[in-house]
Amino acid sequence: MSASPTLTTRTGHLRRTGDALAHATSADAWRGALEVRAADATVAPALRVGIAAALTLVAGGLLGQPALAGIAALGALTAAFARHEPFPRLAVKLTVVAVSLVSFVALGAVVGATGVTTGWQIALLSAAAGIASLVLGAFRITGPGAVIFVFAAMAAVGYASTTADLTAVTLAVLAGALAGWTIALAPAAFLPMGAARLATARALAAVAGLDGPGPRDPRAVRGALAHAREVVAVSARGGHRTAHAQAALCVPTR
Repeated sequence: MSASPTLTTRTGHLRRTGDALAHATSADAWRGALEVRAADATVAPALRVGIAAALTLVAGGLLGQPALAGIAALGALTAAFARHEPFPRLAVKLTVVAVSLVSFVALGAVVGATGVTTGWQIALLSAAAGIASLVLGAFRITGPGAVIFVFAAMAAVGYASTTADLTAVTLAVLAGALAGWTIALAPAAFLPMGAARLATARALAAVAGLDGPGPRDPRAVRGALAHAREVVAVSARGGHRTAHAQAALCVPTR
């Protein structure tokens, strides 16, 4: 009597596995994965990260400091965090990232300069990585994650052997973080509502998807609309612009 339910369970499992494999290898799935949509806006953030890293690497090469240029480029990865956030919020979150990166590099330089044993290095950097993960989660900062902070700290450990090296690597990563912060926020000068436009486009695409042939998720649509209202409200500056933006997305005012 117990064989029948087991056989049925295995058959269902095999059927679901077959369906999953068929979907993964289907032409439609690959076309959807490789399609570049207008509302995705993945190219511009990647270009900003590349520009920030290139600036630090070129500057370091011109100054004859290729090793420090690599550490500065890790600081420039500040631009890779919190993408698609409204600029007022982006400035705060990237400041948190920059301060964290500089702190990690300073910690790594201290560890390297003082000759801490490998076991203590692992313990200290593991604890610091946990703290970095908590900070990113607390501030809801998306991006590459705490692994970037660990890479930067380990680079400082490998470079620093004296107290003078501590100052050099800290200044290098600070310069890189400032470059990343500046490049990431540069579009605010000519496209201050860029994040709001993107969030609105995604919300409209989610609404349009309710009439499409694919699966419908009203909860996801409501979430996209709520996110768009929030981003528009944060992006808008000045009373008139804020009121206009709220009216456009039906954001209730107090």
